[in-house]
Amino acid sequence: MPDPAEVDKHAPTDRTLRVHKVPRLRPWIVAGILGAFAVSFQQITQPDYNTNRRATPDEWLWFVIPAVAMMGYGGWRVWRSRIETSPRGIRVVRAVDSDEVPWDRLARVELRPTPNRAGTLISARLVDQRLVRLGTVPGRKPKHRARAEEFVAALEADRAHFTRGDWPKS
Repeated sequence: MPDPAEVDKHAPTDRTLRVHKVPRLRPWIVAGILGAFAVSFQQITQPDYNTNRRATPDEWLWFVIPAVAMMGYGGWRVWRSRIETSPRGIRVVRAVDSDEVPWDRLARVELRPTPNRAGTLISARLVDQRLVRLGTVPGRKPKHRARAEEFVAALEADRAHFTRGDWPKS
C-alpha cells in the first residue's frame, strides 16, 4: 500500500490540484460491504426451517440484482474517497458527501487518538473551533502514528504552498 502522505499518481495533471488518499481504511470498508452481502446472500439461499423448501432463483433474483448494483456503487464511492488540496482549500470527498474547507477558515490540522485508542483521527480545526474529520489511521503502533503525522505534514506543506502561491510542480 502506498504511504498516505504520498500524492496520488493518477491525479489530474493540473498543477493547482493535489489528491491525497488515506488508504488504510478503504479496503476494510469494501471488505465489510462484501462480507455483509455474503452473509445476507447465505440467508436467502437457506432452506425454510418449517417446510424445508429452498427458494428458487426466480424468487430471490429480483432482490439480489439491485442489491449487487447498490453494493458495487457503494464500494466504488468508498474507493474514490480522497482529500484534495487546491488554491481554494481542502476538499474532503467521502463515500456519501463532501466537505470544503477554505484555507482562510482553517486554523490547523490536528491529530487526536480515537476513543478506544486504537488509531489516530486526523481533523481540520476551523477558526470557529469546529472540527471537520479528514480521516482515520488505524493502529496502535508508533509507525501508524508516524504515518498520520506524515499525512498532516503533507497537508500543511500544501497549505503553505497554496497560500503563498508557489504551487508544487507535478
